[in-house]
Amino acid sequence: MTRVSVIGLGRMGRGIARRLSSRGYEVFGYDVMTSAYSYLKDLQNFKSLSSPADASESDFVLLSLPGGSELLAILPQLKGLEGVAINLTTIGLEESRKAKSLAEDLGLKYITAMMEGGPTNAEAGTLVLYVGGNRGLYEASKQVLSDMGQHIYVGSDESAVALKLISTLILMANTVVLAEAASALKNLGAPPDDIVKALSMGGADSAQLRSRLPLMLKGSYKELFSIELGSYVAEEALKALKELGSTFTPVLAEVSEVLAAAKQRGLGKSDISEVEELYRLLSLK
Repeated sequence: MTRVSVIGLGRMGRGIARRLSSRGYEVFGYDVMTSAYSYLKDLQNFKSLSSPADASESDFVLLSLPGGSELLAILPQLKGLEGVAINLTTIGLEESRKAKSLAEDLGLKYITAMMEGGPTNAEAGTLVLYVGGNRGLYEASKQVLSDMGQHIYVGSDESAVALKLISTLILMANTVVLAEAASALKNLGAPPDDIVKALSMGGADSAQLRSRLPLMLKGSYKELFSIELGSYVAEEALKALKELGSTFTPVLAEVSEVLAAAKQRGLGKSDISEVEELYRLLSLK
């Protein structure tokens, strides 16, 4: 039985642990918040670890952490790991370089797999994964990646990170545009589901229209992708765009500013679709 350790049991990590458990893997997990284990207590083939170092005998270690600083703190604890360490943590290009360099210094077999999708996708095995790093390690990891979702090899670790950042910024730009129009759409007086269906039949259709516009129109939000994380990703994506040659990005820079303003007001604890509340509040002034 393939042994997988998930380091970081937040919403995404827990979903991945559940998915791999259902696929017959022997799943171990670690989180600094011991309360995270209670969400997985019903799994028959899950065991908690007392520290990341205890994952040393795993075939794969999946790193699903809050950010780059946590990733850099965990990697040294994996020294001696014979299996493959797969970073799933959303980070910027500079943090990616630091993590890659540190992993090499530690002698780790390390690749990057940037995730797209939310906790529901993680549990259903329908994530999208941009994979970068050593091609041989990618080939050796294909089965576990396939059990997590669709995956594509894009070259270097940095390429995987850059694609994730840029893709997510485009996604958030679409969400902000929908938020700007949401109040007007509500005032049409038609049922929210009919509005979404009508718009999805034409050129305005998008994944965000179908998944996030209903949340805005109904004022009912799911725990998906917080504005705090979204704001961080937007800042890192703008840095990546500039480094890669897109130096004039006024529209995307404005998206980043909108997210920062929403974050400042304490909005978006559950999802970036809550940016609609920022527009509603500003419209009342």
